[in-house]
Amino acid sequence: MGTKPIEWAGRILRKAGNELLKRNGLTGTWIDVGAHHGETTLGYANHNPGLRVFAFEPNLRAAAKMIGKAPNFIVLTMAVAEKDGIAEFQINARDEASSLLPMDEEARKAWASTCALTIESTTLVPTIRLDTFMNLFEISKVDFLKIDTQGMDLAVLKSAGSRLRDCAKVTLEVDISPRRLYSGSPSKRDVVSFMLQAGFAMVSARVQSDGREENLTFLPRQEAPLTQGPQAQDTFAV
Repeated sequence: MGTKPIEWAGRILRKAGNELLKRNGLTGTWIDVGAHHGETTLGYANHNPGLRVFAFEPNLRAAAKMIGKAPNFIVLTMAVAEKDGIAEFQINARDEASSLLPMDEEARKAWASTCALTIESTTLVPTIRLDTFMNLFEISKVDFLKIDTQGMDLAVLKSAGSRLRDCAKVTLEVDISPRRLYSGSPSKRDVVSFMLQAGFAMVSARVQSDGREENLTFLPRQEAPLTQGPQAQDTFAV
């Protein structure tokens, strides 16, 4: 028996499988601000063709590792800030520690016991507000907004303006150490207070970085579980 009918059947099955994945997999729009190498969202884009991910990463060295990895994973080499324009960006020896904010020297020394945090250079990067971006790309709803911008997370939230209400789920990072690593970075109280005023409720807080940071997840208050606390699970399925 020839192999052509088998190959033909295989192509049909693969096509049907791909269509089923698009139909039953995750869909919608995600925004990843401070994507680094796409650790949080790239895998989801690869496995869910119906999902569209916009990944912001102003560090070109880090962004280059994501470009072209998936057709539905759009890499934007710019920072999200409260003003559209240009800002100075601090390039750290550890890519993931690069930030628009300068480091507090005393806090940097405390962190240096576990990792090297050396500023290699500074450069100018384009900046855009989140509401400006959403309006330009005609994004009516963001199903998942992930923020990890080394001290700028609250500024990113504020940059969404009234469009923050169009975000169905938000996960971000806060520094909970006594002396925060980035000068001008907000406290956990600042972030939680802002989100409460914006109509969101915190449903999860996960400690990381040896107890120095937490990842917080928020849902619109009307959709948040009535019982919140440590048992609430931080899942990316939306």
